[in-house]
Amino acid sequence: MTAAVRREKGTGGITRMKDGRYRAYLTITPDPADGSRRRISAIGRTRTQALERARAKARDIESGRTNPKTMPTVGEWLDQWVTDAIEPRRAPNTTRSYRTRIRIDIRPLIGAIRLDMIRPSHIRRIENRILAGDPETGTGPRSSKTADVTLSILRTAFDDAMAEGIVDHNPVRMADRVETEAEELPMLSPVEAAKLIRTEPDRKWRLMWRLLFVTGMRLGEMLAISRRELVERDGVACLNVEWQLKEFEKDVVIPPGYRARHLEGRLWLTRPKTRRGRRLIPLPHDLAMELRAYMTTVDVPDDMPVLQSKRCRPFSRDAVRNAWIRALDGAGLPHVRIHSARHTNATILAMNGVPDLVRKSLIGHSDIATTDAVYTHVDTKALAGAIDGVERLIES
Repeated sequence: MTAAVRREKGTGGITRMKDGRYRAYLTITPDPADGSRRRISAIGRTRTQALERARAKARDIESGRTNPKTMPTVGEWLDQWVTDAIEPRRAPNTTRSYRTRIRIDIRPLIGAIRLDMIRPSHIRRIENRILAGDPETGTGPRSSKTADVTLSILRTAFDDAMAEGIVDHNPVRMADRVETEAEELPMLSPVEAAKLIRTEPDRKWRLMWRLLFVTGMRLGEMLAISRRELVERDGVACLNVEWQLKEFEKDVVIPPGYRARHLEGRLWLTRPKTRRGRRLIPLPHDLAMELRAYMTTVDVPDDMPVLQSKRCRPFSRDAVRNAWIRALDGAGLPHVRIHSARHTNATILAMNGVPDLVRKSLIGHSDIATTDAVYTHVDTKALAGAIDGVERLIES
């Protein structure tokens, strides 16, 4: 009778997962505190990688560098992760948004649970609480987009925890998501946009509304317009979008390499977060003339925002949003977000049959795969023709 061969310490089973990756299992020396059996696992793209990671994890545990009983809680890991991985590399408002979502939607439910104890059921609880609301805290139902953002944060945090060898799986990627219909952002029709512009009595606000609807610019991009950004290409007046106006907390930490210029108080100029946002937007002739005429009334350096308040300061976003609501009320129109002007613009471009490549180039949409391809293949005259079509429909 052949005696069973005992496996050498450091070897173990390896299984292939549904996503094609491999999980390696190892049995290590018993827990010195109580003699209980200890079994660990690790994941890799190949069998060899999974086994190497499991062995490295075993060495750390047996040498005392890692103790499963001191595994961080979700809250502890998220605090460390945001401070070490997010704050030094992301825009300040992104960091603030991450901390808000963690504080409101993640920490109350799973913040005190050990990181390696999180299961897909915990993830579903977070999503359900966002979509259905929480009577105990008085929080009402929120959008599927809020749920997407929150779970994306948690998914990335678990990915990084796996990369650090702290956990060996990501429960967020394993959880089934609630199926929701795409939410349509309420917006003004071309006729309503024309009415808003026509009934606005203030010259400065009327210029802003025209810029938003005709160009599809983001609010921060419009508020950052300077004389230097108004250029001419192929005989066409264009806005060369290079900066956006942002508002940060007073004690903001600007990450190394983040392109930002402080204006005053909480106001900063920053580069768009990707090259897709840096683009040329042709202006219809009369809109370009109106913008140039307005610029002659403002005494600011050529690289400073020209849209200034009565106090000769750049507009805050709140000031513009308040003016937007007043304009909607004055025109007898429903309250819609100011960002919806961008959607009105994109809808008109689609209605006019503007080619997809031209449309995405104009609005700087994130679905563009390669920005260089857009700037290479879309000439200024094609862009100008598309913008002229928007203006004709809005101002007819």
